[in-house]
Amino acid sequence: MTAEEWAATVVDANGPDLLRYFIRRDATEHHDLLSETFVVIWRRREHLPREAVAARMWSFGVARNVLHHHHRRRRKLDVTVESVSLDSEHVSSNDPADVTELVERRTAIRSALGNLSERDRELIILVHWDGFSLVDAAALLKINPSTARTRYGRAKERLAIELASHNPIAPSD
Repeated sequence: MTAEEWAATVVDANGPDLLRYFIRRDATEHHDLLSETFVVIWRRREHLPREAVAARMWSFGVARNVLHHHHRRRRKLDVTVESVSLDSEHVSSNDPADVTELVERRTAIRSALGNLSERDRELIILVHWDGFSLVDAAALLKINPSTARTRYGRAKERLAIELASHNPIAPSD
C-alpha cells in the first residue's frame, strides 16, 4: 500500500473519532481543526506509522498539536470544558424529568471538569471520552505512564469531590 493510500485509510478509520475529539474541545471550529489535522497527516504521510494503533495515536498527536496551536492563536484558555459533549449519554424516554436530570448531570460534569487543572481535565477526557488507555493518554500528553496513573487517580478524586459539591438532583424513589 502506498503512503497516499495508507494516509487515506488512516483518515477514513480515525476521522470520526478525531472529529469528536475536536467537538469535545472546541465546538465552534471543530471542522476547521479536523481539516487542518488532515492536511498535516497528508503532508507528513511518509512519517505515518504503518501499524493501525500507532497510526491512530500519531493522528491524535497531530490533532493535539493542531488544537494546541489553535488555542495559542485564539488565546482561549477554557474552551475545553464548555465544549465537552457527553454524546454517550442519551435519554431513553420522552419524560421531561429524565431530560431535565440529564441536562443537570451534564451541567454538573462540565462545571466539575472546569474546576480541574487543564492537564487533569485533558487526561480525564482522553481516557473517558476519547477511549484511550492511560498508557496511550500518557504517550499523547508526553508524560511517563506512572505519572499519568498518579495524576489520573488524583484527578478522579478531585472530580468526585467537585461532582459531590454540585449536589445534582437525586433520583426519585
